[in-house]
Amino acid sequence: MRFFISAKLKDNKPLYYMVIFFLFLSLIFWLSSWLYFYSKYGFSYETLYKYFFQDPEFPERISLAQLSEDLHTQTFLNAFYLLTIFALFILTSLPSSVKAFVLLLGFLSCASYLYSDLLILYLSPTFIYLKLFSFMGFQLINLFVLLYTLLVLLTSREDKYTDINLLKLVILFFSLLLMGFFFTNLLAFYSKMGFSLGSIKEYYLGNPEKFVKAKTFEGMFKVFYPHLISMAVFSVAVGHFLIFAGSSLSIPLGIGLFLFSFLDNLSGFLIRFLHPDFALLKLLSFVALQGIILYSALLMLIRSKPWA
Repeated sequence: MRFFISAKLKDNKPLYYMVIFFLFLSLIFWLSSWLYFYSKYGFSYETLYKYFFQDPEFPERISLAQLSEDLHTQTFLNAFYLLTIFALFILTSLPSSVKAFVLLLGFLSCASYLYSDLLILYLSPTFIYLKLFSFMGFQLINLFVLLYTLLVLLTSREDKYTDINLLKLVILFFSLLLMGFFFTNLLAFYSKMGFSLGSIKEYYLGNPEKFVKAKTFEGMFKVFYPHLISMAVFSVAVGHFLIFAGSSLSIPLGIGLFLFSFLDNLSGFLIRFLHPDFALLKLLSFVALQGIILYSALLMLIRSKPWA
């Protein structure tokens, strides 16, 4: 994340070319986002309605567990995506006010796209239009940011320096998405297994009376494996910003992020294959991890005061 601060990319050729390749790959990701949205939701009111409410003649809502898991993943992905492309975009030569406006539009369209799911499910299907149009707006802003940043980096002969106020704005938006990540984590945990020790044990060990099967090693490992690297990246990034925010607890909190995220993921195996009482470890590690995430998000929110 060197370019977040130093920004003199062209003085460091390896870093410069890595950023260029990153932007080209981000364009491929941008194209894939349209295919992903189409394959999952479609581009009409009817197809989105069918995704959330199944057959219109026999309406049955999508489960909260499935919805919250999707929000959990998408919030994490888009938070880091916006953090990176915004940090590069603020190196361009546009006026600061224009860049701040683009950052604001990007964040608002992203948040609308993500959390309109809850509005659709619990308020009104009319919010389907909000999801559809906010997705399109978000992608158009992404395209502008990616293409303009790439153009500037390829054609400009001068290095630009990071505007610290714009960097604070980027961190502010990241902290807001981090709070959204905290909320979706709670929602996913509650909807999948609940907050009681009995319900956590039942989730992993199954319950024949309720026709709930025990979790298999293969199924659990498919979740455990990607979380190892994603939570490692998450812990490094959040720990980095704790230092940036001037927290005197950055070291213990950073260690806590690594430790509790690992125990949260590992404890499922311990419950399933060693002893059910490891459910207490699962609950405590999850609560501790979410507490650190919330504290980190609030601290970054308070310390990131653009133009203060």
